[in-house]
Amino acid sequence: MIYKILSSYGAMLLLFAVLGIGAAVGTFIENDFGSARAKDLVYTAWWYQLTLFLASLNLIAVIYKTKMYRNKTRILFHGAFVIILFGAALTHYFGIEGVMHIREGSKSNIVEAGEHKIEVPFYLKLNDFVLTRYPGSKSPSEFSSTVTVIDQNNNKEFDTMIYMNNTLTYGGYKFFQTSYDDDEKGTKLSVNKDPGVEVTYIGYAMLFLGLLLNLVNKNSRFQFIIRKIKKMPIASIVLSLLLFSIMQTPADAKETTHTSYTEQYLSEHRDKSKKLSESFGAIVVQSVDGRMKPLDTQNREILNKLTSKSRWEGMDANQVILGMFARPELWKNVNIIKVSTPTLRAKLGIAEDQKFAKFTDFFDDNKSYKIGREVEVANKLVPSKRGTFERDLLKVDERLNIIFMSYKGTLLTIFPLIESKQNEWVDFKMMFRTTSDSKIKRSTSRLLDAVYNRNYDKGFKHIEDIKKYQATHGSKVLPENQRLELELLFSKSNLFFRLSLVYLLFGMMLLIYGLASMFYNKLINPKVKAITVAITSVFFLIHTAGLAIRWYIGGFAPLSNTYETMVYIAYSSVLAGIFLLRRSTIGLAASLMMAGIFIFAAYLGEIDPEITNLVPVLKSYWLSIHVSVITASYGFFGVGAILGLVTLLLFILKNDDRPHIDTHIQNITYINEAALILGLVLLVIGNFLGGIWANESWGRYWGWDPKETWAYISIIVYAILLHIRLLKDIYSPYLFATLSVISFFSILMTYYGVNFYLAGMHSYATGDPVPIPTWVYISVGSVLAIIAIAYPKRKQRKTNEKYQTNQS
Repeated sequence: MIYKILSSYGAMLLLFAVLGIGAAVGTFIENDFGSARAKDLVYTAWWYQLTLFLASLNLIAVIYKTKMYRNKTRILFHGAFVIILFGAALTHYFGIEGVMHIREGSKSNIVEAGEHKIEVPFYLKLNDFVLTRYPGSKSPSEFSSTVTVIDQNNNKEFDTMIYMNNTLTYGGYKFFQTSYDDDEKGTKLSVNKDPGVEVTYIGYAMLFLGLLLNLVNKNSRFQFIIRKIKKMPIASIVLSLLLFSIMQTPADAKETTHTSYTEQYLSEHRDKSKKLSESFGAIVVQSVDGRMKPLDTQNREILNKLTSKSRWEGMDANQVILGMFARPELWKNVNIIKVSTPTLRAKLGIAEDQKFAKFTDFFDDNKSYKIGREVEVANKLVPSKRGTFERDLLKVDERLNIIFMSYKGTLLTIFPLIESKQNEWVDFKMMFRTTSDSKIKRSTSRLLDAVYNRNYDKGFKHIEDIKKYQATHGSKVLPENQRLELELLFSKSNLFFRLSLVYLLFGMMLLIYGLASMFYNKLINPKVKAITVAITSVFFLIHTAGLAIRWYIGGFAPLSNTYETMVYIAYSSVLAGIFLLRRSTIGLAASLMMAGIFIFAAYLGEIDPEITNLVPVLKSYWLSIHVSVITASYGFFGVGAILGLVTLLLFILKNDDRPHIDTHIQNITYINEAALILGLVLLVIGNFLGGIWANESWGRYWGWDPKETWAYISIIVYAILLHIRLLKDIYSPYLFATLSVISFFSILMTYYGVNFYLAGMHSYATGDPVPIPTWVYISVGSVLAIIAIAYPKRKQRKTNEKYQTNQS
């Protein structure tokens, strides 16, 4: 009886559900009460570890019951999970994890593991600690420890270096560069002794190999579905290439609350300064984090931070920043600082519907900062306790500081500091203090005079003088002209935003046509289908070129921040459409729409497209592999969600007069399942590659961080979805479609929710929960409505496999 229950599919899915729900609850406990409390109540609690043990027994029982051991690829990756869990148990119960602190010139063999101190059988002596910063910046680029290993028991002594992503392994212990003392005279090394590492890595290897072989094994479920898809007839459509005519960025709204003199100045500055501002934007600047880039790029970033717009009152970013620096007193009375919440607008004394404030709005008659006390209180709150008001308050405070620095020219670090060991560049004020070059002083003064007096034609010569000064004194860090010109061109093109509109429009038209062809069951010329795939391929090549350019500009794979990963998810979605779903009009349309949605969303809200330098821990090849694989899976899951919605719409449309729709539903379900299988394979491999990265970088596979925990939850959710077909009494295409839509919310929680919801669930200004945006209610309500309307028609007719239709 116990064996029968333990080896059942129902028990398997139930155990999965307990693990997933428990982990989800744990992330909310951590958000409110801290990680230690979450680990005590959930992750390391007896009931959660018992559930993991029972899941392992269930998997072993199912393998035996179904004789899975006869299928080499299937047993390879299913058995891998048992081995990985066994390795994890060895690490958890018998491993050592702690920190060793050493000052320069001293030695130590003490590892602090929580409240315990453990002596290792050898010493490490810190000879030198070196911290390298980005040029002209305080941001760490790399830090390393030169140590001597002293093993008196074995009469061994040797020197070595430990730095981020380069560890020391000796005597069964691994040492990782983690942190350092404030005075940069001491190092902090993570220490790890892991008796389960070999077992765990064997499990990883089996898992990766098994999952990949399963995709090509002719007896696998995936290949069975692919054979079904190949038999499906095709429908496609030729669409107009005139979409590019509507791809321009919409004009930004103008504020009209300026004085007549200000309006006259702004109008003249807008009309006459464009060419000079363009030349001004081509000057190289050293950013706060040390990246060398065109001033045009920094100006765009500043304007985007201030207004969330790419243009302002018909002016580009270069015109705005040049004007601010040349005429600060005038620009302090211009409404250009974005304020989002009505509460904050009321505190500033501006109209409730006024989206932008001027610099002078933030100070009262006594020159006191109106929101100073509120900002101080918000800064003292941990990020998880900040609500909508607090987050807006801190963002507005940041904008005020940025615009103040723009008025003073503090961010215009365009002058190399002569004989600087760190290749530091300085602003106008510091340049006048430190250089004896009278020519550059004279040129910069005349440039400002020309802009102030609106004699823009007289400024070009002085900008050229600044560029020559940079080439003479800053050649060590000055980027090559080709890279600078390419970055300027790339910034002006606004490539990815325009591409998002193309994807959305093309995908929507293709979806409408595909649904219409299903509804009327009409045949489509195969040549038209080939042209449609060719057009999509052109879009894909443009997308590829955009990613390659951003990689070249930044000097590393564009996968280091939210914006870049969203663009990459869109890329993987189109990749899935071309190479997997091109035989299906609906599948191709779904992949294009998902790509468009992800890129378009990257330009909304709090997501910053800025290219920045990498922090030291991210300088690892494991980063590029881990992030690229895991984010690629999101594109497949997004396609699956849209295909699920299309399937539900077909349930709503079907009736006795349209029996062919049942066949379309079955076909799309096959396509959906294939996309989700690929997505799950990528997600599993990506997550475990992340475990390798973490273990090789700081000696820990898994830390139950909310981000990685929700990725783990997503694996469980999609594992349940893809195994639900084994419960034949309840499985149906309607259930599969419904779950494929609902499951995508776990991906949204992984990608957005952890950053933007768990990061601030309550407002400390009012004590009330943070209001959920209206669009979330509309989206969830629409999905639930479609599911409910389709429910009465959920029963599926048995379809004739020989019955062929024109569209899948």
